[in-house]
Amino acid sequence: MMTSSLASEGKTTTISNIATIMTEQDKKILIIDLDLRKPAVHKQFNLSNNTGLTDLLLKKDDYKNYTKQVYPKLDVITSGKVPANPSEIVNSKALQDVIKELSFHYDYIFIDAPPIIAVSDPITIAKFSDAVILTIAYSNTEKELAKKAIDSLRSVNANIIGTILNKVPITKENKYYYSYY
Repeated sequence: MMTSSLASEGKTTTISNIATIMTEQDKKILIIDLDLRKPAVHKQFNLSNNTGLTDLLLKKDDYKNYTKQVYPKLDVITSGKVPANPSEIVNSKALQDVIKELSFHYDYIFIDAPPIIAVSDPITIAKFSDAVILTIAYSNTEKELAKKAIDSLRSVNANIIGTILNKVPITKENKYYYSYY
């Protein structure tokens, strides 16, 4: 699962980039957009969001009808229409059952979750995720908010495997490093 403290910290772009790179390791990857209030994965890959995870759960349909291949070995399940009851869906056993089923078909499942400070959904998602990565935007995220996000994740024993510092400006001091590559 990837989350952030606040909105606009770049978690969707980051999760999309990591998933794309991991396909080069010959791994079959799935991204699920579980930000059911402000979904963005479909925009990242220029996909329709008319149907997606919410439809899959409501119709109890075959997951293959909702996966979209965006690159070889990279599939996406968009959120689908924004539901009236996102927390109810995130807390449902049906969601956990679908993710468990999907885990038999993919090497890695990346879940794009909403920001922690905004809603409680990421805390629920963290409980059934194998690992959590917190995205922090350089100069945007207040230190206390990042600590609060980490404390919230720790309160449910989330397996925080790291953080990603995002939106770091290129300065004269680090310009050589970037231009080297």
